[in-house]
Amino acid sequence: MNKRNVLIICYIFPPIGGGGVPRPLKMAKYLGEFGWRVHVLTVEPAYHATLDPSLLAQLPAEVTIHRAKEWKLLPNRGAAAVPAKPDSEGASVSKPSAKALLKKQVINVLKKAKPYLLIPDDQILWLPNAVKLGREIMKREKIDVIFSTSGPVTNHLVARNLARQFDCKWVADFRDPWTQNMHTSGIAWREQMEERMEADVMLEADAITTVTATFAKNFQDKHQERIKRLELIYNGFDQADFEGLAPSHEAPGKFHAVYAGILYQKRNPRLLLQAIRELIDAGEVDQNDLLLSFAGVFDYPGYSENGDCVEKLNLGSIVRVLGNLPHKDALGLMKGADALLLIGDVSADAGAYIPGKLYEYMGIGNPILALNKAGEATEIIEKFQLGQVADPEEKDAIKEAYLQLYKDWKAQGIRSQAERGADFASRVKPYERREQARQLAELMTDLVE
Repeated sequence: MNKRNVLIICYIFPPIGGGGVPRPLKMAKYLGEFGWRVHVLTVEPAYHATLDPSLLAQLPAEVTIHRAKEWKLLPNRGAAAVPAKPDSEGASVSKPSAKALLKKQVINVLKKAKPYLLIPDDQILWLPNAVKLGREIMKREKIDVIFSTSGPVTNHLVARNLARQFDCKWVADFRDPWTQNMHTSGIAWREQMEERMEADVMLEADAITTVTATFAKNFQDKHQERIKRLELIYNGFDQADFEGLAPSHEAPGKFHAVYAGILYQKRNPRLLLQAIRELIDAGEVDQNDLLLSFAGVFDYPGYSENGDCVEKLNLGSIVRVLGNLPHKDALGLMKGADALLLIGDVSADAGAYIPGKLYEYMGIGNPILALNKAGEATEIIEKFQLGQVADPEEKDAIKEAYLQLYKDWKAQGIRSQAERGADFASRVKPYERREQARQLAELMTDLVE
């Protein structure tokens, strides 16, 4: 069978790891099975907070990756270290030079200016080189369809530029909303500019895809007259990730709860930690039974709120901060856990989002403690009986949910995946990555034909 060519445009792609990576990675992995030869246009990752080169091993040999360099407004690693100067006691003290101080001041000014300069996102400085390399790919490989997936939404601007110049179809995929996102700049003129950008993308793309029914409805309501075709293709999990996966039993005899991912101001574990402290103090759980492991980003560089909370609550003996782990190691950690933590954002519209981590947890099959606003994610957990749900801002609800899973563990009464029903695998098929690649391949074939 003669395969058609698709160009996947995605800034975030291995060896970069993290939450936005699995969707383009798994599409690239499986689209070849459905008649599509895959080219990927991505960034040359000189530095990134969550590098995981092991992910590249998942790709078939016929997938071709093209990397465009990115211009930088700010240095990635900050100022170079200044040699220390011994003080009168012989200890080393750091005395920054005038040049280093000036550089720091310039960097601080640029950080404050970024929201006014880098529009629609920080990755806009990748666009010139991405478009230049994209033109070369389009000419050489005879691309039939461009598939751009955001965030960052700069991916769509690169795709729009190329789609205007070449005779091909374009599918714009939104893992998160753009102007309807809970994380907006708050700068009125910038948001108006982004509204116009989004409207152009909706108008010019041959199809729009997104990952939740709520996102799809919101796009349809806002851009009904612009969108030619709108398809819902969920995020999901890849069964191949779990084949032969050995659980990491690092805490025998402990009620081991695991979180793997990135935490930040609006998504943090501090209320959960307070809830656990109160359960311990009330004698409802035994501190000697407990272990919480956090893999990924616990506190961003320069911040310490989560670490400070652990220290203040005197929970250092039960909280482990593991840092970034290779994906396979993180999966093994989750497989061996007694509870999988899903910590959602606390914004009012956070219920419209389905965290990608939920699908991995679904594939692993261990009970979930979901601290999420009510919405599609909590509906999936309740529909498939995947665990306990609590509002991330309601401490009493968090205590109740955590305590229930703890009691189940004590009673050895946690259900196995097999007890979810013989039809569990068929019911969750829409959430499998191979099935989602099939859906995208079908959509692209339909557009081309």
